[in-house]
Amino acid sequence: MFKLVLIFLQLFNIQVYCSIQRGWLLNDGNIMPPIAFGTFGKRVDIEDKVGQSIEWAIEAGYRHIDTSYIYLNERVIGDAIKKVIKRGVITRKDLFITTKLDVFSNRSLVIPALRNSLKRLQTDYVDLYLIHSARNLTGSPINYLESWKGMEDAKKLGLTRSIGVSNFNSSQINDIFVSSKTRPAVNQIEVNPTYTNLDLVAYCQSQGIRVMSYSPLGMIVPRPLLENLIPNPEGPVIAKIAQKYGKTATQVVIRYLIDRDTIPIPRSTNREHIKSNIDVFDFSLTEKEIYMINQFNINIKIFNDLALSDELFEEYYGGNKKEFLEMYLHDVSLLKP
Repeated sequence: MFKLVLIFLQLFNIQVYCSIQRGWLLNDGNIMPPIAFGTFGKRVDIEDKVGQSIEWAIEAGYRHIDTSYIYLNERVIGDAIKKVIKRGVITRKDLFITTKLDVFSNRSLVIPALRNSLKRLQTDYVDLYLIHSARNLTGSPINYLESWKGMEDAKKLGLTRSIGVSNFNSSQINDIFVSSKTRPAVNQIEVNPTYTNLDLVAYCQSQGIRVMSYSPLGMIVPRPLLENLIPNPEGPVIAKIAQKYGKTATQVVIRYLIDRDTIPIPRSTNREHIKSNIDVFDFSLTEKEIYMINQFNINIKIFNDLALSDELFEEYYGGNKKEFLEMYLHDVSLLKP
């Protein structure tokens, strides 16, 4: 009966928010918290800042942690989660953990890759496992249909509760519809005021696929090596909305993404910012205000899938892109926990 209800909701594009659970109902029946804590950042900060920020985030009320193998921080995140569980702040079942599959297009490698992520994260399962991109780190296409079969295998084994994709366009998602009976529960894509991604968000929602929004602030905040192309967020439009609700400009933008029925993934290593970014559930924007913020769109991404420019790669990973990729793609030791 429950499955029939889900099919009905998907057919009529009814977005279901479970207020008691403070989360969104996915198309497979699982519930996802309405905001996630992002962990991608500079490699040099992983040891000193990521673990502490995870503890602060959980203490502040975040229950969804987003990571990936390629972020190189799963072990640190696992250690931090273990600490807060030991302190009695939460239990594992209170958390929703998302991680991602990178590079591999061979079905047989999906489960070993996930098992190694689980060892690093120190958990028996993740709540959501995503194919990180339809391309590998060199920018070359992968056989994502073969990868998807491996994702289905992982779900059947209980290693992940839900499966989905990231950085997929509508054509790639449609390929999965044609070749598989399992629909992605989630598509994690860049969505923000300067890259509104209206068409892809609408497509995913029409198909019952939940959208997670990374880089939620877009270019309204300074970005490494990228020119600030639009007015400061303290300018008249967002500032006026923020003043109306007694919120900051950042909180307004995060709320904007929630009110578009997406799950924003704000990231910070500043304790006060971490707390502020989740303090967005006591107000909501009007439809007109959402349209006003949409006007900031300049249709330029912060990140171009996984194929980072050489300059951005050096900024985040602190090294030569070519050398790192050669090691990443060919050194089997990187597959180990």
